[in-house]
Amino acid sequence: MIESNDISLPQLQNWMQGILVKGRPSADERMTIESVVNQSQRLSALRHLNIYRSSYIARLRACMQNQFVALAYALGAGLFESFADQYLDSYPSESYTLNTLGEKFPAFLEKTRPDASLEQKESWPDFIIELAGFEYRLSEIFDQEAAGDQMVLTPNTPDNLLKLTPVLHLFHHQFPICQYYLDFIQNKEPDLPFPGKTYCAVTRRDYKLGLFVIRGAQYHFLKSMQEGKSVKKSMKYLAKNFEFKIEDLEKIWPEWKSTFIASGFLSV
Repeated sequence: MIESNDISLPQLQNWMQGILVKGRPSADERMTIESVVNQSQRLSALRHLNIYRSSYIARLRACMQNQFVALAYALGAGLFESFADQYLDSYPSESYTLNTLGEKFPAFLEKTRPDASLEQKESWPDFIIELAGFEYRLSEIFDQEAAGDQMVLTPNTPDNLLKLTPVLHLFHHQFPICQYYLDFIQNKEPDLPFPGKTYCAVTRRDYKLGLFVIRGAQYHFLKSMQEGKSVKKSMKYLAKNFEFKIEDLEKIWPEWKSTFIASGFLSV
């Protein structure tokens, strides 16, 4: 039996976290609870702790729900809560902030997918895992530090000055993840989509995220610029690796340039 006067604050915090994330305490743990938590005239120490534990678990569930809103919709409230509870039991919060609570959730879903032991895999777990990973990345991008005021670009800005804005993130998926997310936040109540290779870009300006479905050629062009290549070298990269003609890219570039500037992809 542990007396509260015999343990340090870090030990007490670790004990408290262990009690909160476990299920029903053992007989020895109940004795410990009664020595650490005060009882009242109406409630025992264990009852006090159970009330706090229920509130704590509810807050963690709410945090998971907020970090994975589209995933919760796709799975349905009951199934999402079941997955979230299993995850929280396997990976209890270890940080002072709940911002990173769902960091390992995509990997957890991959590890525990129902067809993990089957040679022939179903497609819907792949969609769920991709959506979970995308949503968590959105939360990271929202919190990413960004530069302040930047030079206003126009279609006449010389190409040799252009580079990608630091807060531009490119994604490729095996499902239409970005479009599904956009449809969800626009209250279109999307159905589970069919597989299909898709590409998207995410930016953040004035603490607002911008999500853009882009074509494969645009993804590879922007990816090339992200690796440090100039506009001209990125065109040559597309021409060499994806069977584009330079003259065709030069014709379409003014349209791409205007779109990229308007979307906040480019800076100088």
